[in-house]
Amino acid sequence: MTEPHNQPVQPSKEADHPDRRATVRASLDGGAVESAMQSARQLLQEQPSLMNFRFLRQLVDGLKPDEIGLKSYKIALLSSFSIEFIHDSLIALGFINGLRIEIYQPGFGLINQEIRDVKSGLYAFAPDVTILAIEGEDWFPEIYTEFMDAEPSGGSLGAVIDRCKQEIGSLVRAFRSTLTTPLLVHNFALPRLRRAGIADFRLPIGQAKLVANLNRSLDEAVADIVDAHIVDYAALVHHFGAQNWYDARMRLYAKAPIANGMLGYLSQEYMRYCRAFGGLAKKCLVVDLDNTLWGGVIGEDGIEGIQLGPNYPGSAFVEFQRVVLDLHRRGVILAIASKNNPADVDAVFLSHRFMMIRKEHVAEMEIHWNPKSDSLKRIAKRLNIGLDHMVFVDDNPAECEQVRRELPMVTVIHLPRRPELYVETLCAEGLFDVLGLSDEDRHRGQLYQQRAQAETMRSASGNIEDYYRDLDMQLSIARVDQASRARAAQLTQKTNQFNLTTVRYSEAELAGRMADPNWLAISVGVRDRFGDNGIVGIMLAHIVEDRLDVDTFLLSCRVIGRTVETAMLAFLCDTAQERGLKKICGLVVPTEKNLPARDLYKRHGFSLQSEDVSGITRWVLDMEFELVQRPAWFG
Repeated sequence: MTEPHNQPVQPSKEADHPDRRATVRASLDGGAVESAMQSARQLLQEQPSLMNFRFLRQLVDGLKPDEIGLKSYKIALLSSFSIEFIHDSLIALGFINGLRIEIYQPGFGLINQEIRDVKSGLYAFAPDVTILAIEGEDWFPEIYTEFMDAEPSGGSLGAVIDRCKQEIGSLVRAFRSTLTTPLLVHNFALPRLRRAGIADFRLPIGQAKLVANLNRSLDEAVADIVDAHIVDYAALVHHFGAQNWYDARMRLYAKAPIANGMLGYLSQEYMRYCRAFGGLAKKCLVVDLDNTLWGGVIGEDGIEGIQLGPNYPGSAFVEFQRVVLDLHRRGVILAIASKNNPADVDAVFLSHRFMMIRKEHVAEMEIHWNPKSDSLKRIAKRLNIGLDHMVFVDDNPAECEQVRRELPMVTVIHLPRRPELYVETLCAEGLFDVLGLSDEDRHRGQLYQQRAQAETMRSASGNIEDYYRDLDMQLSIARVDQASRARAAQLTQKTNQFNLTTVRYSEAELAGRMADPNWLAISVGVRDRFGDNGIVGIMLAHIVEDRLDVDTFLLSCRVIGRTVETAMLAFLCDTAQERGLKKICGLVVPTEKNLPARDLYKRHGFSLQSEDVSGITRWVLDMEFELVQRPAWFG
């Protein structure tokens, strides 16, 4: 991924880099996939070259099927132009995110044929995500290359806008009628060349206005299609500049307009969506303090000596704090791990007038002189999240390396020397990107503070039942509807610990379950004395003959240990009886992370029916003899 001259983040030029390629290969040979992924990430951060993308792609291609636990992920890439050279970077970036990517790509220009023919290779491939990579000049030459041929009144150009909405809307609906998996569609970049020159903005209907109208029509065409998403291709081209993004010779010679050095950035944009679809978005950002949230060392420079304020370099640290705070407001859990004296840190948070981040924004703080890997483990345990959901950010290469070595599942970001590059470095991969922002996301920091208060009260309670009653929990159990569908799909994609089957649902797939009268799609919300936790549980169950088959049963880690799961099973019993059903059946599919959920059915009187060689168990509750009762402490 060759860096363009105007891109602010530059790969390190240090000559003493270890041989990252050898490290990646050795880790894979030893079965240490997380260490291999960490080393591969460092390799691409330090030397984001086309050769390194190819190297990683060849390593992945050389692995045996289902080897070392990478998650299989299938991407269909339909394009209006030649884009075959993107495969290396897409597969390499998939690898550092724990995905083993398989790509289906027919020849360019076959979008209509692939989507409208139900027997096409696209549908036989059954992709996890489909991408429509469209260049505006390929589909709408009247606006891009033939603009000056149009009548001055622009009537024919207006018809092109209508055609955009009709054609793309028809395509997206045809796709959705056959597949329920996510669909990504490029929007349209501005023309490389304004045909009317500087007069374009003075024209009643200039090219810039027409492209803006095209993108509005595109938004309208996909707005009502569940799980169809716009890739902001126009913003990518703008960010890097058309002169860097496009290769004039290859555009004319091979209809391959995107410069090879830019394909890695396009792959990175696709990967933001793939992580979100696959439940791989990170949950927790852990930051250092000295030379990270402020410049200098508080223990040496004092509160007046650290760099934080309106003048450079202090302004760069203010900007970085603002972006970290924005992530907090998007639902990212914020934590701090710093080798420092607690009193010095408290003084900065309490009295420095340019601190954007305050203690109320921080879910957990580890301020001491112990190894930062230990701090991260304690933070993860108290938050009840997996270490693989954490991103650690530090300016000190030794601290970064210590965490990488001890905790290879943690994503580590080593900040560059220049603080004005911190924001770009933190945001480059979109590690925290999700498909939408729910109320639960916006208030997650507050929700974890409520959880901490509840845990404090638990420690002070005389017995567990007193604790449950003192919590004053109120349940809201309701059918998933249009308002809660996105949150429900999000929970299936990201909940791992208390998840019996770990079935992931796209919004479109969930909408299909909601529309089927033989399916139950239920959301569970919890309020307690400390506030509203929002939607924290999802149940999907299928009515088959005289039984209710539980397909999905999951609960957010924030409320594990409060008997909410018992109340959920009691609701299923009541619902099944109301419908004249006799049994409730369910599976437990063991994963590396769902140990807390595996004994759910056993604890609630279900009988074990079978267990296969992979450890999947089948359970049944005969309601003629056994029912799950709702705990008395729920309102």
